[in-house]
Amino acid sequence: MACVRVVGIGGALRESSTSETALHWMLSSLKSEGCATSSFVGCDIDFPMFSPRGGNDDKRLDGYLEAVRNADAVVLSSPVYHGAPSGLIKNALDHLQPLMEDERAYLTARPVLCIAAGGGLQGAVNTLSSLRDIVHALRGWPTPMQVPISSSAKPFDDEGNCTDGRLEKSLLAARDNLLSFVRSPA
Repeated sequence: MACVRVVGIGGALRESSTSETALHWMLSSLKSEGCATSSFVGCDIDFPMFSPRGGNDDKRLDGYLEAVRNADAVVLSSPVYHGAPSGLIKNALDHLQPLMEDERAYLTARPVLCIAAGGGLQGAVNTLSSLRDIVHALRGWPTPMQVPISSSAKPFDDEGNCTDGRLEKSLLAARDNLLSFVRSPA
C-alpha cells in the first residue's frame, strides 16, 4: 500500500495547549508507523470567518484545502471552549466548502480521529460529540476510538511526551484504530 497521508488540524491558538500537544504527539506517533503527516494549527488556520457567499482570497486556504483533498485520514484536535469545539477549528472545517464539488466531496470515505482537551472530561466528551456530528455532516467517518483529555491533569511534559500511562494507551489505541480503517480494503 502507498504511504498513508494524514492531515492534523488543531483548533488552539496557544502553542503549548494540551490539545495541540496531543495533536503533535499523535502525528509523531503516526509518522513512526510510516505515515506522511502534515499539520494545520493555530495561525495556520486563523482564516477570516467563513462566508457561504465566498469571496475569501486568503492564500493559506490553498495549501490547507489541497492537503485535506489528498489526505487518506484526518486527525482533529480541539480545545474545549464552553463545552464545545473552538471557533477556530469550526471555522477551518467550514472552509472545506470548496471540496464539495470534488469527486470525493468534503471528507468522504476518510476516517477522522477526534481529540478534545479541556479542564474536565465532561466538556471534552461534549466536544467530541460535536466534532463527530460535524465530521458526519462532511461525509467523513469518525473512528470509534476518540480521545477525551483532562488538561487539568497536565498529561504531557514540556517536551510533548505523554506522562499519563492510561492516556498514552488510549492515544495508541486510537492511532491503531485510525490506521485499521485506512488500511482496510474498501
